[in-house]
Amino acid sequence: LLLHRVTDADPDVRMPPERPALEPEEIETLRAWIAQGASYEPHWSLRPLEPREPPSVAPSGWAAGLIDRFVHADLAEAGLEPAPLADRRTLLRRLCFDLTGLPPTPAQTQAFLADSTEDAYARLVEDLLESPHYGERWARHWLDLMRYAETYAHEFDYPIRHAFQYRDYVIRAFNADVPYDQLVTEHIAGDLVTEPRRNPEEFFNESVIGTGFWWLSQGTHSPVDVLQDEAERIDNQIDVLSKAFLATTVSCARCHDHKFDPVLTREYYGLAAFVQSSRRQEAYLDPDGRIGSAVAELETLDSSMREALARP
Repeated sequence: LLLHRVTDADPDVRMPPERPALEPEEIETLRAWIAQGASYEPHWSLRPLEPREPPSVAPSGWAAGLIDRFVHADLAEAGLEPAPLADRRTLLRRLCFDLTGLPPTPAQTQAFLADSTEDAYARLVEDLLESPHYGERWARHWLDLMRYAETYAHEFDYPIRHAFQYRDYVIRAFNADVPYDQLVTEHIAGDLVTEPRRNPEEFFNESVIGTGFWWLSQGTHSPVDVLQDEAERIDNQIDVLSKAFLATTVSCARCHDHKFDPVLTREYYGLAAFVQSSRRQEAYLDPDGRIGSAVAELETLDSSMREALARP
């Protein structure tokens, strides 16, 4: 079909439209590519990780670590010189704003400027990573990926029930340094985890809260076409899921097979069927099983009372 499009004599059929026809050598290149299997280079997010040796750089004292060697090599290739080293006060401000989003306190400034030990910088980094403000700062970036909001927008701007629970869950996860693979599992299927992660202080189920991102979607108060509205919501959920966790836009396959990424339309609708078969449910966090044990006790009491009332 591609060769037909670029070789057809009819200008209404031939591609590219409103432009000169391809040169014969360009058509032959296409023909050879198709004969070889018409394969595309795989998307960067789908390629396996490969080890890479840090580049060698001229000894200048600037590159303090392996990452610096990559930076220095790229600067040298571009004909640029590294910026001068920051003074300690500037370095402190950069670290504080970067890791916590807040300026250093006078006490932090005084302590860091007076600390001449070799590991002063490393200890400052560790202190800032231990700050609760670290999670508050960096959770915002993740919440943006999940299109976090506390209302559905549109005309009446209805609130999303319990949205704050998901927001606080993300902050706690960053501060607790939850491994990324566990964070992904909790987002996609945290309600199905057999041994959920428990809050260390209140013992409630943390894992199930991760699934809240599914329901931070768009919403209207009275859609004219209910099925179309459902399809749009599902598409939004798939779009967020694929962009955040696969680094590709699977939602493009809603209308056609992907041209570059190996995603088919039937695969999109398979995923859509999975999402459609799920429903929103407000789960009891049940700290330390207290709700469950109380319910069991009430059921036992109810059963015994029914037996007592049934006696003559």
